[in-house]
Amino acid sequence: MSRTRIVKGKITEIVENDYNIFSESNIVDNAAEMVTDKGERNGVIYGKTKTFEGLGTKSCDYIPPSVGKGSCNYYVDRFKNFMKRHTDCLHTPPVYYYGPLRDIKEKGKLSEYEKAVIRLKVLAQMKLSIFGNVDGHVEIDAAEKKRLQEDNALPQYTKGNKNVIPTPNGSYGYKYCTSFTNELMPRLTKAGQAWLNQAKMDLQTYMEQGVVDKYYISKYNTTYNIKNNLTKSNGVTPFEPKTKINLFYNNIELNNTKFQSFAFATHPDAYNPKKMSILPVQDLFRILLTPDMKEWMGKETWEQAWTMAKNMDYGSVTKASWEELKKDTKESLESAGNKLKSYWDEIFK
Repeated sequence: MSRTRIVKGKITEIVENDYNIFSESNIVDNAAEMVTDKGERNGVIYGKTKTFEGLGTKSCDYIPPSVGKGSCNYYVDRFKNFMKRHTDCLHTPPVYYYGPLRDIKEKGKLSEYEKAVIRLKVLAQMKLSIFGNVDGHVEIDAAEKKRLQEDNALPQYTKGNKNVIPTPNGSYGYKYCTSFTNELMPRLTKAGQAWLNQAKMDLQTYMEQGVVDKYYISKYNTTYNIKNNLTKSNGVTPFEPKTKINLFYNNIELNNTKFQSFAFATHPDAYNPKKMSILPVQDLFRILLTPDMKEWMGKETWEQAWTMAKNMDYGSVTKASWEELKKDTKESLESAGNKLKSYWDEIFK
């Protein structure tokens, strides 16, 4: 939770006794002209002070243990382990695992984005109300009842003064692991299924390397390595493994943005573009079109796709035509694939 206070004039605070400010992270003071601290009796003292009991940091365990790999429950277990280690503090787990935490008062509620998607589907089916508006309320009500049923089965925790639950459909790791397993896997060839099983395991293995071992360098995503000073531009590690790399991954779970960048960097390595290149073309496009289109609009996902494309065997892909693909798969790709097609054409032009 954050608070921003903007005041055009002055702020004067007068207290009779002590005035204490505590933070689990940093306290930063900025001023256009001068920052002044003055102690009339004992001067100004800098250094460590006692922990504010209200933050409850005593129960935090910052050392994540390994958890079992191999199934989509890996991400649920990583989430539950984090919550177990951070019971009384205000730390929240990476959204990537099992989605953001939300107040239990939000149980059964759909986001505005989800409601808009339902209305668009209804509109596409030409189900219009007598007023000429999209009549999606029946479908939305049904979806919210289903969501409430799902939310009631989720684990409940206390953070601060709120009772909270996770948001699985707002995650990335758990959401796409289950989506790829339940929806994509049956539609792939045997070669594609073998590739997917290995990719799922490798994603979790690389995540353990960063979270538990505190040592991960991407094989294919060199931009990630260089940006975070894990390697030099020539790929050489500029320091001993247990120094700066270890420090970079230390407590990475507590920084959601940093964690998500790391998690996305593992994808090209886990997908293995060399092995992906030999898959039948129908497998390739089914794989690429599985994520929600909104995910393809995110910078991290496009960078991941670009990294994959640069390391694939172009010859095995460029000969495929979209018309032949439609015949082979008996699917219409125009509506969902136009944006991806233009991007694909850009890669292989």
